[in-house]
Amino acid sequence: MNNILCLSVFLALVYARGLTWDFSSEVLVILIVCIVMGVFGSLRTTFPLWTSFIAFALYQFSLVLVYVLDYAFGWS
Repeated sequence: MNNILCLSVFLALVYARGLTWDFSSEVLVILIVCIVMGVFGSLRTTFPLWTSFIAFALYQFSLVLVYVLDYAFGWS
């Protein structure tokens, strides 16, 4: 939730100042990770150990996805 709030404040500043936005792939990856972890967080009250492995896997997934979006698809 902190990531979403900070990104929205940053986007508002970029929009208000008329700056260029070159972070679309990074923001998309952050939104995907926040949604996935938010679904896990909303479905359980206690978290077993295996949920930490999902978080670690999402970190690796986010690195690969940013690389693929930036260099394979040329999306910035």
